[in-house]
Amino acid sequence: MEGFGHPFDIENCKYVKLITQVEALALIDYLTVEKNSLESRKKGEICAFKIHGQELPFEAVVLNKTSGEGRLRAKSPIDCELQKEYTFIIQAYDCGTGPRETAWKKSHKAVVHIQVKDVNEFAPTFKEPAYKAIVTEGKIYDSILQVEAIDEDCSPQYSQICNYEIVTTDVPFAIDRNGNVRNTEKLSYDKQHQYEILVTAYDCGQKPAAQDTLVQVDVKPVCKPGWQDWTKRIEYQPGSGSVPLFPSIHLETCDGAVSSIQITTELQTNYIGKGCDRETYSEKSLQKLCGASSGIIDLLPSPSAATNWTTGLLVDSSEMIFKFDGRQGAKIPDGVVPKNLTDQFTITMWMKHGPSPGVRAEKETILCNSDKTEMNRHHYALYVHNCRLVFLLRKDFDQADTFRPAEFHWKLDQ
Repeated sequence: MEGFGHPFDIENCKYVKLITQVEALALIDYLTVEKNSLESRKKGEICAFKIHGQELPFEAVVLNKTSGEGRLRAKSPIDCELQKEYTFIIQAYDCGTGPRETAWKKSHKAVVHIQVKDVNEFAPTFKEPAYKAIVTEGKIYDSILQVEAIDEDCSPQYSQICNYEIVTTDVPFAIDRNGNVRNTEKLSYDKQHQYEILVTAYDCGQKPAAQDTLVQVDVKPVCKPGWQDWTKRIEYQPGSGSVPLFPSIHLETCDGAVSSIQITTELQTNYIGKGCDRETYSEKSLQKLCGASSGIIDLLPSPSAATNWTTGLLVDSSEMIFKFDGRQGAKIPDGVVPKNLTDQFTITMWMKHGPSPGVRAEKETILCNSDKTEMNRHHYALYVHNCRLVFLLRKDFDQADTFRPAEFHWKLDQ
């Protein structure tokens, strides 16, 4: 071949025949066109995607160079609780010319925004392992206390607490969706001093709490100002030495302010006739002090031959004070007192009254004037009935036909 001393190899195409110089130039032009066409096709293909950002758990891979289809995928597990969303920039690169990527052409920047979908992997947990409150008996509370649970999931559906529930059955309490515990009926300190209930929580995916919380409600009685924890009656054996009267006494102020305290202590015994100021005076002195009439009739005189109806009655050793227990009495002879009372009369007495021995509705007669045997109609009577002092007075047929009350009732503090 003129101008060429040997056969040549261009782009791995081996030519073994000798050609002329004109033919060789034509072949070079052809191969140059083919090479330029190949480079052009490479520039039209997508060879890579590049994500701009540091430490992003994503990568983009090319699926089809010709169509430019690619896939964005995670390089490591994604946790919504660590990061709920990602925003970054991505660019596409063509295959360009040359072996180095610096020669590749890149596309405009595109913004990618990714939101991480949450899964309900965490159960609600209460902020406190136990709750405690004190309420006063006899009241209905809108809210005794509030329990609160949290959830570590990232989405509103799974991180919010949608419901609370009382696990313990048959308790007079209810709870609302905000965790407010209230009582459904009035509580009584005498019935139950303390309640312990278990409460659970549910997230909006209906996943229950991992552990229930304990709610303790203490019931306290209604506060009454005054001295507390002392006894009115103390048993004392003579010769037993000193005895503390009020070892546990304390003053309940119901949180009120106290400016001064004054204490008066008075001791009394259950001895017959004691504990009353009348013990200072004799019976005759009392009659004189109270202005009793000189024509007074003593219905319970000291026993004697002429006044034997008081013989056998239990008396105080120091004075003629008689004791009646409802099983015995004194029958006053006819003629000692008139059959009927006049328009003006006075009945005087003093009495120390103890607890009724029988039922409350039973009459406790102090004085009565009645018909003879088997008649039992009371002309007048003085008795205690249902915590009242009652005086009965009936008019007889031989009395004037005038109206008068039949009974008089007094409700006395004594």
